[in-house]
Amino acid sequence: MRFCPEESFIPEKCTGCGTCFHVCPTGAVTISGGSLPDFEDSVCIGCGHCGVYCPENAFGLKPLEHEGIPGPEGFRRLLENRRSVRCFSDRIPSEEEIRELLSILDQCPTGRNAQGLLVVTARGEGASNRFSGPVVRLARMLRRTGLLQLAGALTGMRRVFARLAGGEDLVFRDAPVVIFFFVPGRNPTGRTDGVIAATTVMYHAVSMGLGTFWNGVAERLYPLFPSWHLAGTSGMRLTAVLCAGYPGREPFGMFPGRDYRIRFEGTEKRGGGSSC
Repeated sequence: MRFCPEESFIPEKCTGCGTCFHVCPTGAVTISGGSLPDFEDSVCIGCGHCGVYCPENAFGLKPLEHEGIPGPEGFRRLLENRRSVRCFSDRIPSEEEIRELLSILDQCPTGRNAQGLLVVTARGEGASNRFSGPVVRLARMLRRTGLLQLAGALTGMRRVFARLAGGEDLVFRDAPVVIFFFVPGRNPTGRTDGVIAATTVMYHAVSMGLGTFWNGVAERLYPLFPSWHLAGTSGMRLTAVLCAGYPGREPFGMFPGRDYRIRFEGTEKRGGGSSC
């Protein structure tokens, strides 16, 4: 939902501190003449910052709950326990569990508060068969023409392509749940909103004891298979595909960590080891 400051504002609680004016990202709040703010609906994007940061709660929002927020160590532990899961158990998450998994989406940020996310879920025994079948048939057709063998030789994936043509689901991994994340075709921030949403769901899955893996192959193949196209997604752009379910195997080791670089632009090293 979009926040409407005009409808929520409680004038008698306002002290005229100007916080709402300073935190508004679009300049929709003005304070002129009197001490009470004015809200310009044509500019407001409904992000709710004016209400969230109001020290007097002059917009009647539910107070934040700070208990239970993990510290840096607890949050890092959550990330360390996330591993891509490609072996799923026979236990199929219930519809209620999937709804709980996706309920975190109401906390996902979107560019200019566009809120245009569409999430489509395929769930149940053989949920991925609809999508893996066409891939297997294509692989077998390419094998008959010799193109699959050539592609395998050029990419070094001869064995993988052979398993695929043999009927093994190496794209969706027989996942009991497949989640597609769409954004409007003209989304102001491109595919970023969908990637943020999928990432949030991925980590929420860890907290629920579920496993996921990012299916970049399916995302790229989606335009090529008309049978994959999902109802109600016309004009939408697929941004991410997550496969999910209960892990069939548990990890025992911790990944050693990935390489990255940090650069502080514009800092100047000074004597005594200090920097600014």
